Amino acid sequence: MIRSRILLFAMLAALACGGNGTSSPVTPPVITPTVASIVVSAAVTSINIGNTLPLTATPRDAQGRAMSATLIWTSNTPSVASVSSLGLVSAVAVGGATITASAGAVVGTYAISVTGPTSFVAGQSYFGRNSYIEYVAGNAPVILTAPHGGALAPSTIVDRTAAACGGAATTVTDGNTAELARAMQQRFFARFGTYPHVVISHLSRRKLDPNRVQPEAACGNAEAAVALDEWHAFIETAKSAVLKTTGKGWYMDMHGHGHSVQRLELGYLLTDAQLNLSDTTLDASTAYESAASMRTVSLFSPLTFSALLRGASSLGTLYANNGFPAIPSTSDPKPNGADYFDGGDNTRRHTCGGSATAFGGVTGGNICGVQIETNFTGVRDNAANRDRFSDVTAIVLEEYLRVHWGIRLAAP
Repeated sequence: MIRSRILLFAMLAALACGGNGTSSPVTPPVITPTVASIVVSAAVTSINIGNTLPLTATPRDAQGRAMSATLIWTSNTPSVASVSSLGLVSAVAVGGATITASAGAVVGTYAISVTGPTSFVAGQSYFGRNSYIEYVAGNAPVILTAPHGGALAPSTIVDRTAAACGGAATTVTDGNTAELARAMQQRFFARFGTYPHVVISHLSRRKLDPNRVQPEAACGNAEAAVALDEWHAFIETAKSAVLKTTGKGWYMDMHGHGHSVQRLELGYLLTDAQLNLSDTTLDASTAYESAASMRTVSLFSPLTFSALLRGASSLGTLYANNGFPAIPSTSDPKPNGADYFDGGDNTRRHTCGGSATAFGGVTGGNICGVQIETNFTGVRDNAANRDRFSDVTAIVLEEYLRVHWGIRLAAP
């Protein structure tokens, strides 16, 4: 009798569990948490011009628990404070800005106040973190930059490689370009009594390429990314000062090439194929003028676009007439298959060309300019030649900016 009851209980238990004597646990549905709020924080709410501030954004779910999410960073006033894709704020000009971190429709904000110095002392150097980036303040409507002449190679910044960074990840140093920019500043001052603004990267190009955008520029390294933001922040500071005092100004990004033809290569953001076009073709469409890095100057000048580009009073011809062969110019108007650099990301961002807005600048603005690739022998190779080139540059800019844009570098 007892044995029968035991068998009965066993049968009932089996039926209760599905009739086969085994259990089938129910798997609960996976619920993906959604972002309900984003908390943005930082150590301070105020920073000086030229400095940077890392922000931290913490996405939280409906229960207030921290979670991970892809965030998009923006600034409502990038001319005052810009922000990188990693939440690093760069102070550009005095004022206030609201930084936003967003994940879909959910946003978190942080208010930043940018303070002094409200003015810099012309001729004096100011440095970013670790002295990687140097800004020599100016009081003339000319800005010079040297992105590829640095030698600092800290071990905390890994070397850039194409595999890790994308693009070509070029690491060749433009020898003596930082020294050339300093000589240009000094000879400019000797002629006019005012200083051009100068921004120099002291980091080796193996560690940072300020003439590229992310990720190729800093290759994901946070320390290099800070230097990149400082580089652009100092240039923006210089541009703001020029616009405030003069209303318009000229930007030159100074490089060095190793091409076989010994000449200056003036990059106006026109490709080799475009420069190889006839003057008639270049002037027949506004597309070429609109794309060029001296767009606003060309619209101001009574000359045709092709005449300003390579005519008798063009920048290249003025250089050539003073002993420095240049392309494009009347004597050397087209690459015709020879090596030629047409301008890089600094020129795209910090001049008035058609691509400026997409790179964070102002298309059609009042800062125009050019990338200059200088040959080594006769320009960069020794102090005497650097001074000679710098003296000629002051002479050339004095005429070019006065004739074509109404800017007077010399006292009236």
